[in-house]
Amino acid sequence: MWYLIKNNLKLMFRNKIIFATMVFGPFFVVGILSSAFEELMKSYEPVEEFQAGYQIEKGSLWEGSIETIKEAGREAGIKLSEYPEGEPEELVRNNILAGFVKLGTDKYTVYENVDNETEGVALEYFFSQCLKEISSQVIYQEAPITASGTLKVPVEEIDYMPAVNSKDYYGIIEIVYFSCMGIICMAGVLASEKKNGIGIKFQITALTDLQFYTAKWLPAVLVVAAEMGISAVLSAVVYGIHWGNLFISALLILLVIMAGISYGLMLYSVSGNMAVTVIILFSSVFFMAFLGGCFETYMYSAFSEDLKNISPIYHANRALVENSCMGHSEYTLSSILYLFAISAACTCTTLLAGWAVKRGRKRG
Repeated sequence: MWYLIKNNLKLMFRNKIIFATMVFGPFFVVGILSSAFEELMKSYEPVEEFQAGYQIEKGSLWEGSIETIKEAGREAGIKLSEYPEGEPEELVRNNILAGFVKLGTDKYTVYENVDNETEGVALEYFFSQCLKEISSQVIYQEAPITASGTLKVPVEEIDYMPAVNSKDYYGIIEIVYFSCMGIICMAGVLASEKKNGIGIKFQITALTDLQFYTAKWLPAVLVVAAEMGISAVLSAVVYGIHWGNLFISALLILLVIMAGISYGLMLYSVSGNMAVTVIILFSSVFFMAFLGGCFETYMYSAFSEDLKNISPIYHANRALVENSCMGHSEYTLSSILYLFAISAACTCTTLLAGWAVKRGRKRG
């Protein structure tokens, strides 16, 4: 097995074009996407506190939770004051407010001051998080109805995430995306294996199916980890990417690589064709990445939270981005469990497929 591992490593490192693509691909994509989304994700220097106003319609679902929201706002550096009457635009100008929020019965509108763009971004994101919290509690019937018929939402805690700039966001996200494509590094190994009938030859040796699988899986994980490590360091030096807790970030990226390689090998074992494997891999990963925010920011995505949670890439992306800007994330555990489950399930499927092929040959 160790001979196979050494030989497979040699074959993968020999393919310099694929190695360079995996190293520089994320680097160039980060530069393109971070520039394209720079204005949308404009970063700001944290401020201790800024003033914002709000109006709330009678009977609005916001009524029962407005005091809790104001308290959460103070913790996030947003001092909210009520202005029952007047036009939002005039109130912003006349009262020197950084922003204004009009809370309707089933929606809200944010009015931003052109002289306080960074505060406007903070206010907009803060209320989007509030709405998600309220909506989730309404959906799952956690919001009791008061005697007056007003919806009282017991918002206990609103997890406020500071703005993250486009370079940090895409510098992390694209490493995850390319990590899922690691199987392309195995193209030369799998082609050589098929051409020379390596799998059939090793069936007469004492090598087990698990050892033969490990001899491909382990070198691929090591090579892709090296490629992503070089790309991450290069991006950090050139773009100034902040990864937050390096241990957690490195662990999550490694788990993404492991899951990606396991998934790719499973597709190959089932299809038996590298071209088919690459097509299915790119199609499925693109779909998961689209939901997960690799091509648009998941923070401003129109997809529902339930739909996004289907994608393992969304869990990994959110855990890494929040780890970068907040130092922690409630998605860390779910992403670890999700990625471990994918690796285990794909490995078992690959071994079963190999066993089925061998049994079919013996019967033949």
